[in-house]
Amino acid sequence: MPAPTDVITAGQDGLAAAIRAAAGRQDPEVATLVADLAHVVEELTRILEEETAALAVKDMDRMRALQGDKQRLGRGYEQLYALLGRQDQAAVRATPDFERLGAAAPRFAEAVKENLRRIGAARSLNERILGAVRNAIVRAQAPTTVYGANGRTCTAGRAGTIRAGAISVNTSI
Repeated sequence: MPAPTDVITAGQDGLAAAIRAAAGRQDPEVATLVADLAHVVEELTRILEEETAALAVKDMDRMRALQGDKQRLGRGYEQLYALLGRQDQAAVRATPDFERLGAAAPRFAEAVKENLRRIGAARSLNERILGAVRNAIVRAQAPTTVYGANGRTCTAGRAGTIRAGAISVNTSI
């Protein structure tokens, strides 16, 4: 099985090949799987922290650039975690990199939590902006009520027509 850094730098194909090789063995080398998972957790943490920082300053180009690595590492994490779950847990805990994995876990959990919080805030903001635009369009298309010749209110223009024109969104976000 390749070294942890080989798995990450080889891209998705290399990671998938390493995972298939480990899964196909009768007795996969648990220490290598733990080392690979620790490396993936460290790299994924770094990527999540970079994406969170990019979200904070609205650097969309940087966020897009990180997506491939984030997806590849996320799949690798899920697959390696599943493989380790099928191993003898005493053997997993006895590996040299188990402490490294445990030490990386709190920072990883915090990175995931903060990343999800930032993504949720961005999604909420986008929904509010889209809602304000939708409401402005509805208001712009609503018939105008005016006073008629008899002094009563009535709808201006022909019924069923949609007025073209600019909309204004004056909503505090």
